Amino acid sequence: MLTVEQYISQMKKKDKLDEFNFQNHAENMTAIIKYVMDYFNTYLNPEAYDYENIKVEQTLLKIDQEIGNSYPKSKDFIFRYYKESKSRIDRTLKNYISDLKYYNLFYCKEDYENAVDAFCNSSKVKGTGVENYKEELAVLAQEIKDNETEKPSFSDYRYLDDLLIGWVKSTYREYKVNILQYTEDYIWKYNERYIERKYARESDTHYHINRYNHRYNNNPFSIEEVYRENCHRPFIEGKKGELEMIMMHDWIFDHVEDPDYWSEYVNLCISTQRVKIVKKINTLIPVKVKDIAYPPDVQCGKTFIETFNGFISNDPGKSYILRLTYNKENDLIWKDEKELKCVISNLYEAFSKYCPPDVIEIFPPIRSNNYGEEDFFQKYNILEKAMKKYSNVKIVMVNGPERYYSKPKYLMQTVEDILNIRKTIKERKYHMKLAIDISSLFKKKCYGNELEEKLDKLSEIRNSILGIHLSNIHDVYSIFREIRKEDDVYLNTHGYHQFSDFLGGISALFNDNLQRYFVPESVAGSEDLEELIDVLLRGGFSFCAEEQKYV
Repeated sequence: MLTVEQYISQMKKKDKLDEFNFQNHAENMTAIIKYVMDYFNTYLNPEAYDYENIKVEQTLLKIDQEIGNSYPKSKDFIFRYYKESKSRIDRTLKNYISDLKYYNLFYCKEDYENAVDAFCNSSKVKGTGVENYKEELAVLAQEIKDNETEKPSFSDYRYLDDLLIGWVKSTYREYKVNILQYTEDYIWKYNERYIERKYARESDTHYHINRYNHRYNNNPFSIEEVYRENCHRPFIEGKKGELEMIMMHDWIFDHVEDPDYWSEYVNLCISTQRVKIVKKINTLIPVKVKDIAYPPDVQCGKTFIETFNGFISNDPGKSYILRLTYNKENDLIWKDEKELKCVISNLYEAFSKYCPPDVIEIFPPIRSNNYGEEDFFQKYNILEKAMKKYSNVKIVMVNGPERYYSKPKYLMQTVEDILNIRKTIKERKYHMKLAIDISSLFKKKCYGNELEEKLDKLSEIRNSILGIHLSNIHDVYSIFREIRKEDDVYLNTHGYHQFSDFLGGISALFNDNLQRYFVPESVAGSEDLEELIDVLLRGGFSFCAEEQKYV
């Protein structure tokens, strides 16, 4: 059944009528009027067609326009079913299966057949004869699910391990299942159940009060039940912890704003073997300073020594960090080529007597009106070339402490200095990396936006940072028990401590899978070191010997 517009178009083609031929303007007008009269008097003859059929045909036309190419295998079935029952089977089936518990994890013929069996026995369609179309319904159910499944987007999952992301991508590619879509829908139910929302009109503030205890929970989000009911799926089998981790990421970053827990949670999952394909984050390789012992549960096989002239007086062992430094302001090594070459010669002698270090750490020279970055890198180029024979030795520069007032500044002492040095290294394609002396860089207390701005800048060069120096963290926890984001305030009813801006900031700065050496350079003794280690562990850091590899 054609509409009047379609009928006119058809007749125009048949008669080859060109309405833009103005020489036949009168004839064209007469022809069109005749088409309209023929349509209503002949084509649309009330005696030949009943209105019910016309209505059905019009509805089928609308259905065709609505579903387009969404269900290519099922379109004819949808039309046929509508003609027989005047019912939109695609809508009815979609509404039903979308509410099924694990709909977003459907991937095989059996899933859709089971869903169709349940659908046919449901009160909504039972007794309508729909069970006679089970085969067609199973095909339609799969097309509905495939059409609803979006490609995974990771824009909100910046802290997920690369291997976890790879698992999600391969699952979508092989099974057309978006795990993120499933976990987001699933976690939203916890949001509706456990997060209370209140509005304070006087301050125009929205409060989100979390009543679900996700921390140190042995069965968060009822993951045991979810896994038990889905472990038969090949992409879920053996991935209980990984599925839980994606749920936890969504929950703490998008619903309750508890980022402090993430690093600790990931490392806890790895140490208890809840996950298999995730690597540890915030991993530090402990380095011994001045024979100060680490706690018994922290293995340390690397030492930190200093040299002023390239000589090493005692055997440093097989694994060590060698700092190339100078006394007071006597930085002649970086200002006199002869002095530098003498030091290099002494280093050769020391490395042949013992063994080369893992890292040569450069303490920066002092700036002056006549000495800057260009002068330093002219001398550094000599050192880098000289060390090429030791292919496994890395060279890093560590920042000096900030100097104020009239004292001359170190070449690298502020965040801006660090960024500038990194830029020059990259431009000139040197192999130098960086170490950050956190205690020196943040000697002057800074909070809030100032601290966040500095850490954000450092995060841009995170992959260039091979080590950190840190001797103490005075402020462990924040005095506040709430997290503010614009006009929203996030609270919890379980007494979670919120890290200080400083501890939370450095934990987030190194939130990746790189292993960095850790030098507690100015720590006073074993007790202070143990306290510092405990704070770092609570802040989400982990410790491992360098030879340890995580897979």
